Amino acid sequence: MEPNEDTVEEIAETVERPKITPPVIAVSEVTKPLTSNIPETIPEPTPVNSEIWQQVTQAWEEYFGKGKKSNITIAVTVIAAIPILIATSALLDFLNKLPLLPSVFELVGFGYSGWFVYRYLLLANTREELIEAIAAWKQKVFG
Repeated sequence: MEPNEDTVEEIAETVERPKITPPVIAVSEVTKPLTSNIPETIPEPTPVNSEIWQQVTQAWEEYFGKGKKSNITIAVTVIAAIPILIATSALLDFLNKLPLLPSVFELVGFGYSGWFVYRYLLLANTREELIEAIAAWKQKVFG
């Protein structure tokens, strides 16, 4: 059996091609206005509420105004706390990898929690003592 030596042009002439007709569009569809989905008015952007901004600036001045807390002191405290927290985390991670210490830490935690409940939470008068101690601490810290 020998291969057929027909050329591509000869094969293309023998294949029937379907006739493609363009779609028919009615004249009324062409002349329809295209503004049916566009809103009639475009809403204007709302300005920043100046009343809220005034409240924020007033609260800022009340907290950080003249004779109040210093912004620099707060910034230094926050920035200094970050490396301290990182170092503490690294130290605790190291101690947690030691074989016996995690179990000892758990026992110490359970013991202290039990003592705290016994000392401050079981009786009403000791709960009042705890509440007074917390109120005194808050007064001392926050002024």
